[in-house]
Amino acid sequence: MKNLLITYFLLCFLTSCTDDSDPNQTKLNGVSPEKSKSSTITPENKLNPFDKKGLLYYNALHDYQAVNSVPNSIGEITDQVKFLSCQIAKRSNTQKGVITFNDSIVEAIMSDPDSNMINIVQNSALSTNAKSTLISFLQGLINHRQVDFTVSYAYIVDYEKTVIDDNPFDNDETETILTVTSISRYSLYSESERKDKDWDLSAGNKPAKKFFSTNESSIISIIALLRNIF
Repeated sequence: MKNLLITYFLLCFLTSCTDDSDPNQTKLNGVSPEKSKSSTITPENKLNPFDKKGLLYYNALHDYQAVNSVPNSIGEITDQVKFLSCQIAKRSNTQKGVITFNDSIVEAIMSDPDSNMINIVQNSALSTNAKSTLISFLQGLINHRQVDFTVSYAYIVDYEKTVIDDNPFDNDETETILTVTSISRYSLYSESERKDKDWDLSAGNKPAKKFFSTNESSIISIIALLRNIF
């Protein structure tokens, strides 16, 4: 009987150790490993000489969302993009005006982001080579828009390194392309922050239904604001 009790307690101890070491159950300071991993990277890329453009976008986005809710409808993201457009226009050296933006444009981008993006880039003053590489970059973002930010970040900085190292463009084109990539990084990072915040708020509660899928609002904003950048 004594031996059976000892065996029983040993089995309970081993089972407890196994459960504690299960990677699917482990949490770091109350944060799941998946969430913690996405929170350890920042959007900055010091190799991009126009990284500040993305930071300005990020700060403007935070200013807006400090007094407005995160977009959860076509009308709400229209208002947000209008605000960001105004901020970019104020801080732009190109003196471009605020873009015309309305609900129908949001709906068009949502229904076919690839075609809308290509149309905007093709109508820009960029050279054929610059248009081609930028379209290819943005198509990558669109096609992989639901991936984790760590994956998007690696994709963006790898592209930035290619542009910086090869430098086949003139100064204006280089600035334009690297401004787009910088804003893309900070936009997707901001959305990953909101995802983490929503995860915290919804822990133990049923999360609110979202109008936009993962990173969709960021992609819409990036495409819509291209006209401000060119």
